Amino acid sequence: MDVESFLVKIKTIYPSLTKSEKEVANYISKNYSNIIFTSLNKFSEECGVGEATIFRFFKKLGFSGYHEFKNKMANQLRNSNKESKSPASESEVTYQNILQMLDDTQKLTDIKKLKQTALDIINSNSIYLFGVGFSGLSAQATQIRLMRLGYKSFVFSDQHAQIVSTHLMTDEDMAIAFSITGDTVPTINWLKKAKESRAKTLAITNHSHSDITKIASSNIFTAGKEVAQEGSTLITEMSQLYVIEQICNYLYKFDSENINKIKNKITLSIE
Repeated sequence: MDVESFLVKIKTIYPSLTKSEKEVANYISKNYSNIIFTSLNKFSEECGVGEATIFRFFKKLGFSGYHEFKNKMANQLRNSNKESKSPASESEVTYQNILQMLDDTQKLTDIKKLKQTALDIINSNSIYLFGVGFSGLSAQATQIRLMRLGYKSFVFSDQHAQIVSTHLMTDEDMAIAFSITGDTVPTINWLKKAKESRAKTLAITNHSHSDITKIASSNIFTAGKEVAQEGSTLITEMSQLYVIEQICNYLYKFDSENINKIKNKITLSIE
């Protein structure tokens, strides 16, 4: 695990950390380039938490403890780019945030899951999509994208229709839920009902330890915002759309003949 992957991993588990562990995560995110020169005792003092908390934090990240982390990460941390840059314009900051979001999402990419999701879509009778707020926009965009490729897909903004949709699903259908936090109650309840209807279930979320990941039969993780930041932006949603587009690329690879037939029909009807 290199330093960038390590920082991305912190973002994915941040919501599931205890208050004290979040202090450790916040400190690391701000001071990671100097950590390899900091003793455990000094680290504990500067974070304001006990050494046992630090130990538990690094265990959650896959290390045996603080010292193993220092040994494995030393080279990457020393080689991190520390050059100071001139203040960027607002447009440049937005551009860099988008690039960082996509780069972080790429680091979390599981190609096998993307391919399997594409196969599940191809083999499903209907695709049901759900999300709230910005994630609802991702669900709507995905429905349009899949329909234009020839896959029967549905998304509902009306709460009553959302509930009814779960009772229409069968084991030949697929339910895809979008949730940045992974803890959005309406989305969790919808996916539970979909699973009870025996539909294949997929959650696309930023947080690997969130409640929705315990319900879905499959999970795809996207990049989160910086540690300790609250809320969501349209930039955050780009990570969800990026994942969907990757899945669509595999749909083209596995089902190109059928997709091309549908695209030709759509083109003729539009002209």
